[in-house]
Amino acid sequence: MRTHTTTALAAGALLALTSCADQTPGSAAVREASVTARETADGSTGSADLIIPGATKEQARAAIRDHARGIRGAELYYIKVQHSEAASRYVCRARWYADPDAYRAHSGSTEAWPDSWPHLAINCP
Repeated sequence: MRTHTTTALAAGALLALTSCADQTPGSAAVREASVTARETADGSTGSADLIIPGATKEQARAAIRDHARGIRGAELYYIKVQHSEAASRYVCRARWYADPDAYRAHSGSTEAWPDSWPHLAINCP
């Protein structure tokens, strides 16, 4: 009887440990984002709000990079990650520039030019 109880407890503990492994707060896995996208009438700029409840800065950066891979047609694109649609603060935000002309026209920056295009500038306060 004692062996069966010990085996059952060990199996239960192992099951509990393995079922929680992917749910750690520091996990780099990106949750599925709910996306609200907007574009201007001329199609030169666009934006997307990615809603990811409980996202960390690392997860927000990964979600922004993933979303930016699919941008087509715009010269400037804004991407923002929030915990909810009603959130007053964002986790991270980014500007995506298609090419040097878009960067020159929209960045207002005097910083050094990026090395490659398209360029993604991510800011996580």
